[in-house]
Amino acid sequence: MKIRYSQITITPGNPAKNYETCLAVARRAKAAGVNLLLLPEMSIPGYMIGDKWEENDFIDDCEYFANELAKEADENFSLIFGTVAFLESIIGKPVGGYDGRKAKVNVACIATNGSKQFRIKALLPNYREFEEPRHFFDQLSAMFHSKDLMPFQPSEICGVKFGVTICEDGWDDDYVFKPFDRLSDQGAEVLINISYSPFTAGKNQSRIRHFSAHASKLGKPVIYVNGLGLQNNGKTIFCFDGSSAVWNSKGELIAHSGMYTEEDVDFEYVDGNLTAINAPQLVQTTEIDDIHKTLIYGIRNYMAQSHLQRVVIGASGGVDSTLAAALYVEAIGKENVLLVNMPSRFNSKTTIGIAERLAHNLGCWYTSVPIQESAELTHRQIDGLKPTNANGDEITINLSSFNMENVQARDRGSRVLGAIASAWGAVFTNNGNKTETTVGYATLYGDVAGFLAAIGDLWKHTVYDLCRHINSKAGKELVPNEVLTLKPSAELSDNQAVDKGLGDPLIYPYHDRLFEAWQQWWNHASLADILQHYLDGDLAAYLNHGEETELTEDLIRSHFPDAKTFIADLERWYKLFKGMGIAKRIQAPPILAVTRRAYGFDYRESAIQPYFTRKYLEMKERIIGE
Repeated sequence: MKIRYSQITITPGNPAKNYETCLAVARRAKAAGVNLLLLPEMSIPGYMIGDKWEENDFIDDCEYFANELAKEADENFSLIFGTVAFLESIIGKPVGGYDGRKAKVNVACIATNGSKQFRIKALLPNYREFEEPRHFFDQLSAMFHSKDLMPFQPSEICGVKFGVTICEDGWDDDYVFKPFDRLSDQGAEVLINISYSPFTAGKNQSRIRHFSAHASKLGKPVIYVNGLGLQNNGKTIFCFDGSSAVWNSKGELIAHSGMYTEEDVDFEYVDGNLTAINAPQLVQTTEIDDIHKTLIYGIRNYMAQSHLQRVVIGASGGVDSTLAAALYVEAIGKENVLLVNMPSRFNSKTTIGIAERLAHNLGCWYTSVPIQESAELTHRQIDGLKPTNANGDEITINLSSFNMENVQARDRGSRVLGAIASAWGAVFTNNGNKTETTVGYATLYGDVAGFLAAIGDLWKHTVYDLCRHINSKAGKELVPNEVLTLKPSAELSDNQAVDKGLGDPLIYPYHDRLFEAWQQWWNHASLADILQHYLDGDLAAYLNHGEETELTEDLIRSHFPDAKTFIADLERWYKLFKGMGIAKRIQAPPILAVTRRAYGFDYRESAIQPYFTRKYLEMKERIIGE
């Protein structure tokens, strides 16, 4: 028996286009003598399309195209693919869903000669970016309406029994269902998991270990097929990386498709095992390389979906804008990227030189638009302004040096970059990293602006790692090495002179890990936990979370020699994280997700005031009496 999985690109919310893709793949498989074709979860509708699921006409179209695709099955060819359906279409009687909506299910359609079977997804994820219970019935809920919908029954094709699961079902080891175990107990000879799972750094290695363990424990081969694509949920952009794979009955990985590549992979099933015919092998990569590929794929496809071709990048000579420039040039071509350096009197010759050299290294467009004159004009127009009201009362508006820092940032973004982008038929980028985004270390309508935050899910240390990776991969200096040694600085005042070693108030080796503990750990670190570890002298080990990093206890003590200074810094950034940082994130552009907790649709938050627990306040009072 010849089996093929096809790793295809799925377009969210376009069943007509997806049907054409699946149809072409199915006919190609039939011509190649394939007996069973496997396609990803949600191959017809696409995935993560929000309340589009509540449009009945859309579901009608999905059912129509799924039925048309199923007609390709004949006596020699079967196919299994993911789609969505009304529950009543499967059981033959109306079923009301939540709030009077028609009940819908995420299903695998098993199309054989003249018939269709459906396997309903048993476990509906409701964490991170997923919210399937909002829209779908699970297997258990469906069974209440029809006892015929027995779960975890193998399907026989060409005399072989296949156990079909959908995405989350393949990860259920401890829950009541345990689909793989049950399917195996019911006689399944091959276990299948059709999935549509977005990229998260490190997840592929976890997936390989997980399914390998299933195969070896049950003594059954396992096929995992994932799709490709991009989904924009308004505040977060998710990339679906593929990385489909197959394990034999010993749990050995015998095929592994690459990230972001469309592929047909064939196997022969003989005597209880699978033998690869044309199987690609796993290419060992590093996590930083996987992140790099994802950023390039995300940028390129997001721009294509948005019908955008050109970008303008504010190139300060700092590491963030430098990385952004290198990524965009690789993703969309040097001819479509324009770097703009916008110096004021606070910008050093060092960073101006880095920006110009970067453009030369990348081969893209470059220009300089000084902003000192316009910043001074704003100061002359606003400083000393005396507004009045109807009673003749008068107030005076004065611009502080801090206000003038914001004036410069807004002048660069809203005025200069906005105007150039408009004139060039382009958009301008947001170059903020995750560390700065966490505490709102950016100016509203200035560097918070932009059409896409391509590096908004990268901690500062990852920004540096990616710059080094890009140079290593290129075999030459695309990113000027000098940018990797300079102290990061906004260069908006005399207190931020990089040539004097002055710059940002963030101590990145420490604050990176601190903010990550607040935001990205599954169990968020509390202020009380952090303070206790500081007092115990093992805070660096706690924040490093088992990794080797630049953060050491000596570094922490050098900046915070006593508890009072440590607490002041801790509360400063926590208040911003839970206060102004949220206000700025609400207005920021969408972030391209690579970590397991990206801001936006992934990391859910509420605009509430910072809250200090009793435990923390009691510790603080005991230590410093405040």
